[in-house]
Amino acid sequence: MKQIILTISILISSILIFAQAPGWIKYETRTIKYPENNYLMSFSSETNYYDIDANELINRCVENTKKGVSESVNVSIKSVTVSGISNVNTGIDAETVEYIKHSSVSYSNIELSGLKTETYYDKRKKIAYAITYITKINVINLYKQKLETLVLKIEENIKQANNFKKSNLEQKAYLKFSETLALFRDVEEAQTILVALGTIDKIPIQREKVISLKSEIDKEINTINSSVKNSVSDLAFFISQELKMQIPKLDGNISLSIFNYQDTKISSPFAKNLYNNLEQKLISNSNYNIINIDEFKGNVVNKKIDYIITGNYWEEDNFLKIVVTLRDFKTGKALASVESKILKDYCINNSITYLPENFINANAKIKNFSENEIVGGDLNLEVWTNKGNNNLLFQENDTLSLYLRVNKECFVRFIYHLADGSSVLLLDDYYIGTDKVNKVYKLPEVFVCTEPFGAELLQVNAQTEKFPAIETENKYGYDFIIENFASVLEKSRGFKKIDDEMMKAENTLIITTMRK
Repeated sequence: MKQIILTISILISSILIFAQAPGWIKYETRTIKYPENNYLMSFSSETNYYDIDANELINRCVENTKKGVSESVNVSIKSVTVSGISNVNTGIDAETVEYIKHSSVSYSNIELSGLKTETYYDKRKKIAYAITYITKINVINLYKQKLETLVLKIEENIKQANNFKKSNLEQKAYLKFSETLALFRDVEEAQTILVALGTIDKIPIQREKVISLKSEIDKEINTINSSVKNSVSDLAFFISQELKMQIPKLDGNISLSIFNYQDTKISSPFAKNLYNNLEQKLISNSNYNIINIDEFKGNVVNKKIDYIITGNYWEEDNFLKIVVTLRDFKTGKALASVESKILKDYCINNSITYLPENFINANAKIKNFSENEIVGGDLNLEVWTNKGNNNLLFQENDTLSLYLRVNKECFVRFIYHLADGSSVLLLDDYYIGTDKVNKVYKLPEVFVCTEPFGAELLQVNAQTEKFPAIETENKYGYDFIIENFASVLEKSRGFKKIDDEMMKAENTLIITTMRK
């Protein structure tokens, strides 16, 4: 009898322990257990306002935390590339920073292996919780191994290509050399992440070896087919042909993005011109199913996207160097890549600008936003336009609609920084109540693209308390901000988070505007 009672007591004790809320649901506990110096960690919680299935709520929290971990990696990358951080204590020298800056792009779909996720649902309070974490050293080891594997694969490809050359199989050799460019995109991703997460010990990124291998590939490709093109039309044709050669048949919907200048999200009339030409060539020459994603509805494009083609262009001596990558949309894996050049003089002689007039000022402002960026909090803020939230370019008379979605009740502030340096307070202390949580909110105003043209920024902040007031002056029906930029940033971001009482989130969209 005593044994039965003892067994029942143990069972009851186990149930009580199992039912206890884990310590990580509290801010203080999880920050101590998963310090940011050693961990990538993201936490999410949601209240079950609408009595939906608890598993659905938990799954949404899990997705939010995985996105949060990916965001934290991207923020680390930006702290190196956009801000240009170089610090001896981190083992990152100025030369490495410059190398990474010229090879990195935004990796929005970083899929890390080895992530650990825990969940909890409080039935009494009807709140779902999730936490996802991984040690930085595990990520570093993962990408060190990935980098080593990729370098070996590149060396093997070069060996196979050279064997084709010896057998006078020039076309096969060229294809093998070209296919290797996609591997370099993955190498660049691995190197960038290693540098961004580097510790006091220098992370071996095999920089010199990769540069040597890349030079060998470039030389071989240019020997067979010069990558320098004489016009935007020729450039687009070359890119479409190279992608088709590497991926002859590609079933599925492909999104073609406006290309960006360097590692910024700033575009230009040159990029728009190239987009128009490349879209036509990819459809007619490569038989790719390019879809138009101009109109987003509820943050979901009308058609499913399977692949995405992105590109960046850089000033290199007298040329613009264009790097194009075709990726799997879901995983972000590079499937094909093309590199080409066009003379700057072609753009100058044809009055095609490749930089917005306000680039220097806009880029400086972007760097300011990158410092102390709010990321990884429990308040999730999604912001997008009728053209999505990446590679945004609006032409004269285009209409701009703005949307947002949050996962908790909060106050929201929208500020638009115009190309001429002025800033407009579009929406302030707008309250998102429980009835609007996880629902799309569209700003009632629709904006028309007019001059001044250039790179502009949409700054959106959300927090669980009202914002400090910003001084404005009403002109032309809009509230123009009369405080300086530093003051506006401070009043919108506030102090660093120290507990769960005050939640904050931030989102910034870079929008390039230009004449028709």
